[in-house]
Amino acid sequence: MYTLDLNVFNFIIIASVFIGLCFSLLLIFAKRINQKANQFLGFLALVIVFWNVWVLSLDLDVFRYLPKFYLIPVNFSLALGPLLFLYVKKMTLTEWEFSRQDFVHFIPLAFELVVHIILCREALHKNILATDTNAFYTLIPTVQFVAIISILVYSYQALKLISKYHTWLKINYSHDDKYNLRWLYRLIIIFALFWFLLVPYTLVDYLFFDFRLGIHDYYPIYISLSIITLWISVEAFLKPEMVFMEPATDKVDYNQRKKEPVSTDIKYKAKQVASEMERNLYYLDSELSLKSLADALNIHPNTLSKIINEGHGKNFSDYINDYRVKAVIDKLNDPNYDHVTLLGISFECGFNSKTTFNRVFKHVTGKTPFDYKKEIKSTNN
Repeated sequence: MYTLDLNVFNFIIIASVFIGLCFSLLLIFAKRINQKANQFLGFLALVIVFWNVWVLSLDLDVFRYLPKFYLIPVNFSLALGPLLFLYVKKMTLTEWEFSRQDFVHFIPLAFELVVHIILCREALHKNILATDTNAFYTLIPTVQFVAIISILVYSYQALKLISKYHTWLKINYSHDDKYNLRWLYRLIIIFALFWFLLVPYTLVDYLFFDFRLGIHDYYPIYISLSIITLWISVEAFLKPEMVFMEPATDKVDYNQRKKEPVSTDIKYKAKQVASEMERNLYYLDSELSLKSLADALNIHPNTLSKIINEGHGKNFSDYINDYRVKAVIDKLNDPNYDHVTLLGISFECGFNSKTTFNRVFKHVTGKTPFDYKKEIKSTNN
């Protein structure tokens, strides 16, 4: 008779299976603005769910009681890296669409499926469990190492995309905090780090234990990876969706221009832009973007970006936020605004979040808004 010998680790994995399944289905099927990007992340979470089912089947010795269970392919570790990369690509390049050429990322997955077929054929031919076959001890370590390398490489490429995207935000939006993916950047680093930790685990297992360490020896890593994957999925689903005034594309020159003398024409146009900014107070618009300002000034966005970059030596975000900080300082020095809170003043001056306001203000002045206000009061007294 089959009896379940459950422990704390089993319960955590079982919980991660159910929670992961729920969020993967939500990410795949929920009708949202970022649904196309979320679908890649949903399939990634689903791969982890299947992987945890495989872990449980090994630990609970399901193969002894359901000997044909191994015929079901549940390991798709070589799809994890590509799915994470494509999720980030769609989030950072909103005009990009998945095409036939992108299937090349999943070619290594065919290798994993071939390995599965080899295991099944040997197990059926010898009438033994798949985990007892020679192919299992020979090929599975190779699959694990290839999967680790794949995930590390794709994670690195995903981080590069996010960095490039943040540069694009600085060029096009005055409030980059609203759209930034710093949370995802940090989680990908943690995700890649834990996969990297599988290297010493697998090496020790293969070289010193003949690949016979029990599944419980891997539980700390497996549980950590499950938690991180769920964390990414939950963050992605609960985060406010990103709606751009213009699509993020890769058709932008992100390289720093070589320092060259600023032309007289650029200097003149830079003064004109500054004059229009001060006259019309465009910076008070919390949703101001490079495109919306260019439309208001009747200038092409690329031309306006060049004027700001070369004529003022700043990117668009810093240029606009400098005006906002100056407006805040003017109000802090005005007794008529003594009754207004710092947050209220920041919103009046074009900021749309407390976090952004505090960060930008300290970057420009070297002091927090609170310290700056306190200093003004002490000076006045």
